[in-house]
Amino acid sequence: MESFTFPFDINELPSTLKPFLRTLQSSPILPALKPSSVSDGVAAFLFLLSALGYITKGRLWDKPDPYYKVWFERPQLADGGSSNKGAVTRNIVQRLEEGDYQAVIFWGSQSGTAERFAETLGREFHTRFGINALVADISDFDVESIADLQQKYFAIFLLSTYGEGDPSDNAAGLWDWIKRIKDRATRVESLRYVAFGLGNSNYKYYNRVLDVVVDAFDAAGATSLMPPQRADDAEGATEEDFQSWKDDLFALFRSLGYEQKAVAYQPTVSIELGERVQSEKDDSVHEISMHHQQTSLNSAIFPLPVRNCRELFTAGDRNCIHMELDLGNNDLVYKTGDHIGIWPCNPDEEVERLLETLDLNERRKNTLRIAALDDSAKPKVPPGSTLEAAFRHHLEICASVSRKTVFDLAQFAPTPEAKAMLTEIGQDRTRYEQFTSSTHITLARLLKLSSSLEPWTALPLSFVVENLLSLQPRYYSISSSSVISPRRIALTALVVNKQVADENHSTINGLTSNYLLSASKLPSNAKAATPSFQHTSPVGGDGGTVFAHVRKSKIKLPITSSTPLVLIAAGTGFAPFRAFLAERAKLHALGKPVGRMLLFFGCRNRESDYIYRDELEKLQETLGDKLRIVTAFSRDGNNKKVYVQDRVAEESETVLEMLNAGANMYICGKASMAREVDGKMEEAVAQQKGMNESEVKNWTDGLKKRGKWRADVWG
Repeated sequence: MESFTFPFDINELPSTLKPFLRTLQSSPILPALKPSSVSDGVAAFLFLLSALGYITKGRLWDKPDPYYKVWFERPQLADGGSSNKGAVTRNIVQRLEEGDYQAVIFWGSQSGTAERFAETLGREFHTRFGINALVADISDFDVESIADLQQKYFAIFLLSTYGEGDPSDNAAGLWDWIKRIKDRATRVESLRYVAFGLGNSNYKYYNRVLDVVVDAFDAAGATSLMPPQRADDAEGATEEDFQSWKDDLFALFRSLGYEQKAVAYQPTVSIELGERVQSEKDDSVHEISMHHQQTSLNSAIFPLPVRNCRELFTAGDRNCIHMELDLGNNDLVYKTGDHIGIWPCNPDEEVERLLETLDLNERRKNTLRIAALDDSAKPKVPPGSTLEAAFRHHLEICASVSRKTVFDLAQFAPTPEAKAMLTEIGQDRTRYEQFTSSTHITLARLLKLSSSLEPWTALPLSFVVENLLSLQPRYYSISSSSVISPRRIALTALVVNKQVADENHSTINGLTSNYLLSASKLPSNAKAATPSFQHTSPVGGDGGTVFAHVRKSKIKLPITSSTPLVLIAAGTGFAPFRAFLAERAKLHALGKPVGRMLLFFGCRNRESDYIYRDELEKLQETLGDKLRIVTAFSRDGNNKKVYVQDRVAEESETVLEMLNAGANMYICGKASMAREVDGKMEEAVAQQKGMNESEVKNWTDGLKKRGKWRADVWG
């Protein structure tokens, strides 16, 4: 039989294909397919071409990308920013053995505080006790392997609680495992652990994550080396609570036979002042996004021109501003109910005070050369920034100074008197609390107060940068509807100026609210002078340009416009509800069906700070009996103080009726108010439905899980 001839040279093909094609060539199949016409020949050629393509897939074409897995790796692993670089195991015991670690510090963090504490603790374990500790993101490991930790290891958990008693996103796996421990009676008898929780006592479920995890571990046979402790951010005490817990933890290790060394300051970054920037142009505002990651929840940061600013209070010594930001032609979009994150800068006065105290006024325009000396050190200032830009745009120089920082500053004091003062305050918590309760102490003010005549020339810049936090955005509920105003974002901001009970009657100025007031060009109603800020040049706006990004929120209108709404707000908590009502009014005007709405609104005084009163009256006219407004005023010229939670209690029967009919209930404002509203509603449910405490909790939890009861609150 005549053999078949391929229309190509087999010898030129890869060696892996040659044996197969020679076998096919000598078989009786292909010669039998010898074409008898041109059309048969074309068909045979196309058949062979398709077969050849199929056979050579992955060899000659469509080869697997050897770096495909990189798309699914964390970028910090490639940059050397993780302590787990090069690790191929998610088993925590194996990882500890490979790295010759004696302890593991797990962190569950939503805002970054617990992570920062964990990194600090890991460094101090090594420098003070010689303990090699692995600082671990809980999500980097299989949480089931925690049960295999032997007693020779110390396990430390730093866990934050936020929202409705929820764990941080990276601790979701731990949370699920803890539930399985309870359900399956899993034992963890070899686990020796210490736990510290971060939370805010203004919230109903204060430090719930810590309590649930500790209870589960103890029930499963784990050994707690010391009682769990809790940080409370209600009064800004998180840093001090952590320091006190750390002192107790170090005392524990000393009792276990570890020798604690006195450690001199060891920088984690090297900082030098380089060349001087000649341009007057602000060299760092455009770099403000270096600590911001664009995600599915957070947009990129954009400069937004300020438009249409107005004062909402009609009397008094406070400001509440309405401000609109123009989205222009950029890619920024938002949905009704979202949050806007405002990136402020520090006030001129504080920047000047810090530069002067450090005797660096003449070098403000010199660039910073920063190099990490420790794997855990994270950049806070963009490369090429000037010293002034770092203090103005990237570091929290207006924040209070922690007791540990006060104590550590003493070693660099320019005079013996300053050293003695700082040592006394820094080593005694009671003394520190007395001092800070009557004085707002920023870093610059502390340096100035302790040594008013001598500059702090011996204080390393690395110490300053390490002990100042990165400047973070402040979030506001968007008070405009994306349906009505898709290219304008409105926000409602109360300007905060808190009086301090010291001999000088000092004022603590809210950073971002005063920054927004400055950008609005509106006059201040405060009795004391307000800070001044640098703003980028306005682009045809009423004021300056602010940097902002949008963050998605769970506070959303129901898809069906006929769903009834119960809206509960105090003060500027009304902001998202302004958008809700405006959107519903628009639909109603177009003839669309809208559900019944019950709004509870509380503020101090009917005449002075009833914000958006004119708008609400117009909405009432438009919506008619679809909207009912119930107000509460705590300082309305009579002796009785009425709060929004009191009105909710009075109208609880109506609220329950609406919830039973399928209404959505939203609460927005301070966490303490929301907690009180929850309590009033639970009392009403117990009384009107005849439920016990457990049944009430199941009922409210059911509404919250179905998205029928939502809260957007702050501390």
